[in-house]
Amino acid sequence: MFLTLLIAALVMAGCGIVPVKKYYLLNYIPMALQNRLNETPYPSIIRLKDLSIEEAYARPQIVYRQNAYQLQFYFYQVWAVKPARMINDLIFKHLVAVDIARGIVRRYDGGEKPDFELSGTIEAIDEYDSDQVWFAHMALRFQLTRTSDGQTVYSRRFDKRKRVFKNDPQSVVKEMSSIMEFIMNQVVGDLDQVLDSANGQRGVQ
Repeated sequence: MFLTLLIAALVMAGCGIVPVKKYYLLNYIPMALQNRLNETPYPSIIRLKDLSIEEAYARPQIVYRQNAYQLQFYFYQVWAVKPARMINDLIFKHLVAVDIARGIVRRYDGGEKPDFELSGTIEAIDEYDSDQVWFAHMALRFQLTRTSDGQTVYSRRFDKRKRVFKNDPQSVVKEMSSIMEFIMNQVVGDLDQVLDSANGQRGVQ
């Protein structure tokens, strides 16, 4: 990877070509959850507390690695929005789109007190290069807390890696988007069960 980038940089320098930064976003269209336990939104209000992010990934440069001990950073391949903000916006967009609850809020603005708070951590968002094979990788942890007593009613960690069949950053970001969509579909399915049980429906005991 490093040698390839170095050669490309030298070639461009020799030709007098100035590399142009490319900006990327995670993106997908949220789809409604199939076979929901309750077809209508649950009467709860959920506050999405912005997920924190591990310091190594809290930067505009896209991170790549070739082993478990060293992180490297693209210089000309960067996120269009800070990763934490980008991911938190996607989570909010997904929860609103699938209409899982009566209200999804991000701040306390003097309105109704939320019944639950969804929080968590972005543990990793990177490209993993293994010899000639590239992977998109994301790891996120979620936690749902009941605000009335502060009890954690749901917790789950996701650590997903997906092979990229075209070795370039754009393809990596595309597969990261697919991973993010998968994770959020799982989270919504979990919330469906938790909220169904909390609201005295026919959910899983």
